[in-house]
Amino acid sequence: MNNSIVDVRRRPREAIRRLMRSRWLLLTLGAGCGGRTAIENDDSSTIQASGGSAGAAANVFDWDQVVWDEAFTEGVTYLWTGSATDTWAVVSDDSGSFERQHWDGKSWTRTRAENEPSARFDRSQIWAVGKQAFAGSTNNLQRWFGDAWTDWAGTPGCHAVAGSAANQLWCANEVALFAFDGAQWSRQARSGIRGILARARDDVWVWGELGASHFDGVRWNLEFVGLVKSVSVSGPNDLWVVQDGNLFHATTLGGSWTRQNPTGGQIASVWSESPTNTWIVAAGAAMRWNGSSWQLVPLPMQDERLLISGSNEDIWIAGTQMLIHGHPLRK
Repeated sequence: MNNSIVDVRRRPREAIRRLMRSRWLLLTLGAGCGGRTAIENDDSSTIQASGGSAGAAANVFDWDQVVWDEAFTEGVTYLWTGSATDTWAVVSDDSGSFERQHWDGKSWTRTRAENEPSARFDRSQIWAVGKQAFAGSTNNLQRWFGDAWTDWAGTPGCHAVAGSAANQLWCANEVALFAFDGAQWSRQARSGIRGILARARDDVWVWGELGASHFDGVRWNLEFVGLVKSVSVSGPNDLWVVQDGNLFHATTLGGSWTRQNPTGGQIASVWSESPTNTWIVAAGAAMRWNGSSWQLVPLPMQDERLLISGSNEDIWIAGTQMLIHGHPLRK
């Protein structure tokens, strides 16, 4: 989730408009049986569908049919989605500066700093809950209450940020991990963290140069060894890791991990909404796991697919030149 910046070479906007003029419908191309992937290499392992539930939604959606829209034609370096009406993107421009853009379910808004409306931000991560958002920064964390970003005095400087509530926050810099309990921050030495996922007070993941570790509320347990680029967890029986361009899956903490690469390329990121709805993106493909097989996903974009995020109602995929938005059809 600490993604390097790519020198963006934009294609003409008229060509993009022509490309996006018609909306794309996802076609189910994958086929498989017995839990095997539809496309596998020799190192692939069987992945069994997991039990569990991501929770009931107000509407029932058909993820086998997704309609795509263009969001904007910019280079996105970070994506975070809390709901269909709450997505944050860190966007790079031609000069190498960064913007923080917010999606409210209808449109994107470029946000600003309170004391410097024209100031640019760094590429640190963002996490939000309700009407608040928290962002990393070199000197301290910053907070958003719906109008402008303000410095949060007395907080650590961090690049990775996550939480499970406004009074249960985590952040990390190059040498330490910090936790906020609603009253004070605690610090522990832990280097190389690139990303954090906090599902609850006793269900927190950190990953990066030293692997992926899980916090159960009492102690940290190393669950995966080696440099980890991406982690997504939809429940206790649905754990996903991206390492060295390959995808790994486990169905329980402390259990074995199975490896595969259904894209045949360098997998960049994974996002799992439920055990029957997991997505991966690679340089030349996006694929979806439906619980029994992988499906190749046609997309209205030609550049590299680098980041993926979503909710139980939508999905976002970002490349070096374009960010697209997917809507599953209501059943």
